[in-house]
Amino acid sequence: MKTKIIATYGPGIERKSVLSKIVPHVDIFRINFSHGSKEFWLDAVENILSVSRVQGKEVSLLADLPGPKIRLGALEKEISVKKGETVTFRYGRPSEGRIPLGHDIYPYLTTGSSISIGDGYMSFSIKKLSKGDIICKAMNSGMLQSRKGINIRNGNVTAAPPTPEDVTFAKFAKKNNFDFIGLSFVRSAENILRMRKAAGELFIVAKIERAEAVKNIDEIAAEADGIMVARGDLAFEIPVERIPIVQAKIIRSSMKHHKPVIVATQMLASMVNSPMPTRAEVNDIAGAVMGGADCVMLSEETAVGNYPVEAVRTLAATAKSAEEMSSRNQSFKIGGISDSITFAAAEIADNYKTECIFAPTQTGSTAMKLSALRPSSNIIALSRSSKVRRMLNMFYGVRSGEIRGYGSVDKMLRLVKEAAASRGIKRYIVVSGSPNHAGSTNTLQYIE
Repeated sequence: MKTKIIATYGPGIERKSVLSKIVPHVDIFRINFSHGSKEFWLDAVENILSVSRVQGKEVSLLADLPGPKIRLGALEKEISVKKGETVTFRYGRPSEGRIPLGHDIYPYLTTGSSISIGDGYMSFSIKKLSKGDIICKAMNSGMLQSRKGINIRNGNVTAAPPTPEDVTFAKFAKKNNFDFIGLSFVRSAENILRMRKAAGELFIVAKIERAEAVKNIDEIAAEADGIMVARGDLAFEIPVERIPIVQAKIIRSSMKHHKPVIVATQMLASMVNSPMPTRAEVNDIAGAVMGGADCVMLSEETAVGNYPVEAVRTLAATAKSAEEMSSRNQSFKIGGISDSITFAAAEIADNYKTECIFAPTQTGSTAMKLSALRPSSNIIALSRSSKVRRMLNMFYGVRSGEIRGYGSVDKMLRLVKEAAASRGIKRYIVVSGSPNHAGSTNTLQYIE
């Protein structure tokens, strides 16, 4: 299977008996830093890694940072709201007759604004703004829960990442061996540069959740290490009927810049409470894969869903089936010898039905470029670095293996031959460079 699967960690899969059934299908586990504590996150990491070690699988970890997300405050209990009811929100601690907000959104609002809570399950139109009180009419019935996210329509939200909390969390994630950082509510490439300056070297996945980010997608894709199409919040920024078009635009930009792209949110939302997906959800997954997504991600389906194992298996099976219709990346631009060698390897692999392309690597760069080209052959990146191998878990078509140290091309080829024999591979391509010289890819060999 070439498509990478991301599952969100939570109570739905924290039992090892459940987690052990999910690990075989998952490449990356997402831990949402908007919920829980540092102690919970560290326990989650230990739980995931202990199960994956038993199964002999090298999984990766994605720390999803909160960003300047607007949320409800802490509620003592769930609050039932009826359609047409007048509800008053206010920033700060709970008070009589007012529902607390975790952020002060009063300055962003007008009487023409509306707010949605919990990915749109609850909507409110603003009737009046008075001395900090936000007086609203409920547009539908439902339950309000602590810390649920809030989206604003027709408001002027100016906050951008990284927040001080984001920087603190990014440093924590880096210290505790997370492989990727999800930067929420990115607006421009400047947000990514600011995070790098504040927290150091990171693999930053820019989450596209704002209309402004869609307009700036080329500059963001050029600067970020990866892209996430975060359709939950994005659907409140643009008309929902435009989501498929915008998703395709984001994927195309990511492929042009050779960056992995994740499609996320409600991939299998019905499977939170049902063991079977809808036909529309299956089509959505297949469309994302055929459109060029490297990864597809589950959120509530695994974090709190009742059927997490079934959801992961459905996602993996559907993605694998859709790979039959994936096509070569036509936007790949050749910029030098390394790119030319990589392009030639993909061409030969497709024309001669080669079983595999081996890419011995120190940084993962060649394997990333091969992934961007989408050759029909599998790509096996061989690296001594566990960090590189885990990083490559985000790239379509790339599987990683460990290789011993080598000081010459001849020894490297012997090690590749051993790796091929152990996998039963008889016809393959080796793309490599000078030993111990990162970024020196200059050799292509066809071996039968």
